[in-house]
Parts: sequence; C-alpha cells; structure tokens
Amino acid sequence: MQLRINPWLGAAVAICGLAFSTPPASAWDATGHQQVADIAWAQLSPAARKAIGQILLAGDPQFRPASAAEADVRAAFRKASTFPDVIKGDRGTDYEAIIPEMNLTFFKKEKPNPSNNEHILCKTWHYYDTPVRATGAHPVEDSNALNAFNLARKQFESIQKGTSPDRKLQCWWLYWLEHITGDLHQPLHCVSSYEFFPDTGDAGGNRLRVMDPKRPARPSPLHGYWDAGITHAIATERKAEQPAAFEDVTSRWLADTKLKPTAAEVASSDAAAWIKKGAETADKLVYRDLKQNTELTDEYATAQEEYSRKAAVLAGTRLAKLLNATLK
Repeated sequence: MQLRINPWLGAAVAICGLAFSTPPASAWDATGHQQVADIAWAQLSPAARKAIGQILLAGDPQFRPASAAEADVRAAFRKASTFPDVIKGDRGTDYEAIIPEMNLTFFKKEKPNPSNNEHILCKTWHYYDTPVRATGAHPVEDSNALNAFNLARKQFESIQKGTSPDRKLQCWWLYWLEHITGDLHQPLHCVSSYEFFPDTGDAGGNRLRVMDPKRPARPSPLHGYWDAGITHAIATERKAEQPAAFEDVTSRWLADTKLKPTAAEVASSDAAAWIKKGAETADKLVYRDLKQNTELTDEYATAQEEYSRKAAVLAGTRLAKLLNATLK
C-alpha cells in the first residue's frame, strides 16, 4: 500500500541503508562526524557558507546557529552532521512526522524487518553491506546508503534550483549529505564479512568482537572500535600536547601533505566508487587476520589512526566540493 506524503514533503522521497540485527551503527562517532564536517567547512566558498547558514536556520531548533556569526554557523554545521544519529534517541525533532514515510522509501519488494529495526528511524540509510570473504551470492538490499546518498544529493540540488526553495526540507537533506558522506569513509559501513558468519555476515564488524588493550575489561564490537577511529587519532595528538579543538585539528590535518587526497580522489563524486574502495580497505586493513576476541596490537591501532586522518580529510574535501558546486 502506498503511503501518502505530507504536503510539505512534496516530491521528496528517502532512503535507508542495510540493517544490522546487532546494535545500531553510527559510522564515525559524534566527534568523528563533526571533524569531517569542520574540514569541509574550511574549504567552503563564502557563497556556500552563507547559503548553509540560511538553510540551517530553517532546520530543527536544536541544530540552528546561535547567531549569524561565522563561528556559530560553523559550529551548527558541525553539529548538523550528527542529526541522523541523534534521531535514534530523540523522538522530539521537527522531522518526526516524515521519518516513517522516509524510512519506507526503498522497501518496494519486501517489507522492512522489525527484528532488525529496519522499520524505524531510517536505520538503513547509514551503510551498504558489500559482501567480502563470502561464498555464494549475498545481494545487497535495495534500502542502503548508496541509494540514500544519491537521493539526498538529488533532492538537495533540486530544492536549491527552485524559485521558492523549501529550506526546512533542504535542511533535512543537508543533515543526511553531511552524515552519509562521513559514513561512506568509515570502511565498516561499506562491508559485511562472511568469514565467520557464513549465513548472515558480520554486519560491518558488529558481530566480530575484539579486545582493545586500552579497554581490556571485555571484548567489544570491531565496528565500534572503528567508529572511534578519528577520535582515537585526535586523542593521540592531544597526548602529544597538540590542540584538539575541531578548528585546530582541521588546520593541522589540511596542512599535512601526507594526508592530502590525490586529484583523482577529490574528483570522484561517485558514491559507489567510494563504497568499493571502503570495502577493499575493510578486507585488507580492517579485518586483516582478525578472529573472534583477537587482542588488537599497537601497530593495528596506529594503522587505524593513520587511515582515519586521511579518511576524514578526504570525506571533508569531497563534501565541500559537492556543496560548493550546488550552492554557487
């Protein structure tokens, strides 16, 4: 049965990315997402910054700039990247009325699976389960982060071209553009390994537990460890007495030639290619020779931090490129 779309939603539709039956994933943690967004902000044109300020003012009150000052708009832009994770626990946002309809957008062939929480909160917008280390066919569900990102970009651009743009709806799509761009640069949001879970896959490392030497009390999901990759990198730099504020980290990482993306990487606006690269990275770097309850090494932690810095700069640069092109 077709759902009727709320009038203010207009022609917009939505997406959701593949679901886990284990705890929900959030890609980078809040610090990681905000760091990616801040790196993007530093590369936005004046016109894009001005437009973003106007768009954010039409969004959820919790995510609006405190003032028109650039520092406040920049802070709100950072925070906006966390909105898709915030709605998992905050059911009082200005967008609650449209979330159920948005959630169903790509469930055309089958209904969402309540046991995986696919029926709520656009859970499947966050990931794309490319199968690795698998035998047999494991098709990716239609409701996934690739479809989510492509639709968000299309709707954001379409609204911008309109004569009377719906800034509230455009802000919804901005939240998701920021967030999913970050998601697709966290390798475990691009993959599911079938090495130890041949029937179901490991849901992006959520079912594969590892021992973190810094938190040895009990095994924890590999996925969560990688969600904190950017945070781990910043924490290491803080211990070396380097400033840890978002703006300081942005300046430092953008100035580091070792972290600079290649021209070809920046030019790529194909999210499918981003996902393919993320799956390859997960297979070669993230999973390596891990087994259930493997204790991670210092070398592994260092490799994670190095990758996370590069991924943050690349994701932020790609996001800035997209927004600059749309908000001329």
